Amino acid sequence: MSESRKLQKTGGSTLIVSLPKKWITENKLKAGSEVRLTEQPNSTIIIDHNQTTLRKKISVVRCNDEESQHLFRDLIGVYLAGGTEIKVIGNPRLTVKERKTIRKFSASVIGLEIIEEEATQALLTDMSNPGALPFRTAIKRLYKIVSAMYNDSILILEGSEDLAADVVDRDKEADKLQWFIERQFNMMLENSNLSLQLEASSFEGVVYSNVARYLERIADHACRLAEIGYVAGLIPGRKMLPLAKDAGEIMKEAMKSFINNDPRKATVIIDKGKKTMQKAQTYFENKYKKEMEHPLEFSIAMDAIMRTTAYSTDISEATINYSAKKGK
Repeated sequence: MSESRKLQKTGGSTLIVSLPKKWITENKLKAGSEVRLTEQPNSTIIIDHNQTTLRKKISVVRCNDEESQHLFRDLIGVYLAGGTEIKVIGNPRLTVKERKTIRKFSASVIGLEIIEEEATQALLTDMSNPGALPFRTAIKRLYKIVSAMYNDSILILEGSEDLAADVVDRDKEADKLQWFIERQFNMMLENSNLSLQLEASSFEGVVYSNVARYLERIADHACRLAEIGYVAGLIPGRKMLPLAKDAGEIMKEAMKSFINNDPRKATVIIDKGKKTMQKAQTYFENKYKKEMEHPLEFSIAMDAIMRTTAYSTDISEATINYSAKKGK
């Protein structure tokens, strides 16, 4: 529904505007009902009827005897879309593998718990409080996990082989938080009240969602580095380790500029990132021209380092764009 209405003057200097009768009727409002006005970054205002609870979004997922990973992806898709109640229906019954996948899914996300499990179906319900983990808090937690993963992958390059399994295992927690942030953003687009609970506008939600995605990808590359890092660390030469540490420092400074909304520092980090990328690329090309031990592990390690640097500069780009939008 879209229509224009003129402002009318009442009393001395107060301006009022009438609300569409159809909207009032559909939302069961009357004289004295409270509505909420939410100003957006583009100077528009959202009017809603102060609904304090989220509407239930019920979704149905039907099992078709496919691979368990297909069911898992379907469940993640519904979760990211903001489903607050998911009914999983068997064909005709839920198999043992499907039940395990449903439990794996519940353990892999924040909020959705299995409350009913029968022979033919399972029901999952969102038990979380939408405002309990605002974007800013969630992104800080995600960064701590990713930073620790990457720093441990550097220790593996230095010879601590026993840390590899732990780095890979922590990737599940990174995924869980990134999915949660993306889900909150998608839900916020459908319910303006959630914007207030999350202490962020829809524009800020876009930025946080993008930064969460960059961090999650850095976590993936930390896993790649951890898996081959011990072997890569045996390759003669002293340049890979400093480059890996430089990438970690760029990520740290990029996140600091983002959290503090510091576009000047973000610009410095982008320049530093470009120089580090050039050094890494030159080192990679020169090293690869010669015969070497473990060329595959070397390639994977260098790719992980360079991509970590690139995603970190993306975070700084997000900081600059965010600050420009906010008019800082």
